[in-house]
Parts: sequence; structure tokens; C-alpha cells
Amino acid sequence: MTTTDRSEEPAHIPETAQVPLTDRISFLVHRINAHLLRVTKPLLKRWGIDLTESRLLVAILEQGEMSAGDIVSTMALPQSTVSHQLKRLEKLGYIVREPTPDDQRRIMARLTETGRQVAKEGNALSRSVTDVVFHAIGADDIEMVRRAMKRVDQQLAKL
Repeated sequence: MTTTDRSEEPAHIPETAQVPLTDRISFLVHRINAHLLRVTKPLLKRWGIDLTESRLLVAILEQGEMSAGDIVSTMALPQSTVSHQLKRLEKLGYIVREPTPDDQRRIMARLTETGRQVAKEGNALSRSVTDVVFHAIGADDIEMVRRAMKRVDQQLAKL
């Protein structure tokens, strides 16, 4: 049965075995991320952070102070990875971790003034890379691609 509601499964999905590795969506996402790492690494190096840590700082910049659990949920990373990165960012002086007044067990991360500056510069870098993506996809298709990627993210989150 064919449907126009894209939230349901399409009528026909090509078998993965028939699609060469280099044409699989998962592999293309991998390649795009590899390009992002290659492009951003030298720029982020001056702050002593990697792309994931930059994204974490930008998330705190946009959302305000966040708990480790909030960061895990936002970034879809394991708790251990987030804990390790928060410790590194705190050592670098980019964040401060403090317990909440109402629950001393809940630790919140907030940006320091230096961290806010690094996050702003990381956000500007992210926006410039996003501009390249926008131009590669085109104005007519960008929202369709964004919606499709969000659906993929939601489905993979369920696994």
C-alpha cells in the first residue's frame, strides 16, 4: 500500500544488500560527519576542544544551564561520554558544575564567561558549516531534508 504520510513506512524499501555501501544513507552520514571533523578540528584546536565538546557548549549556550541527563538526551550520547566531556570542559575553565539548591545530587553545568565566548565562536563556526550544507541541498529541499533527518533520528532513538 502506498501512502503520502511519510511518518508511515513507504510501500517499498530497497534491500540494504542491493545498495552499495557508498550509497547507503548511514554511510553518507558517516562521510558527512568525517568531513565536519576534518574541517572543524583545526579551528577548534585553538580552544583545546573537539567537535562534540563544541556542540555541547553550544547546547548549553542555547538552552541555559543543563544537567548531565539533559545533555545526554539532547546530544544522544552515553552518560559516560557526557561525564568525561563535562570534566574536561570544567578543567579547561569553560563550564562550572554545581549542585542544584533543591537537590544536591543533581549537578547542573553552566558556561563560564570564557566558555560563553568559546560557545559563541563554536556556534558561528557551526552556522558557517550549516550554510555550506544549505547551499548544497538548496532552499527548495532544506526543510524536507531536515524533517526526514528528524524522523530518522526519532526512529533510531527507539532502538
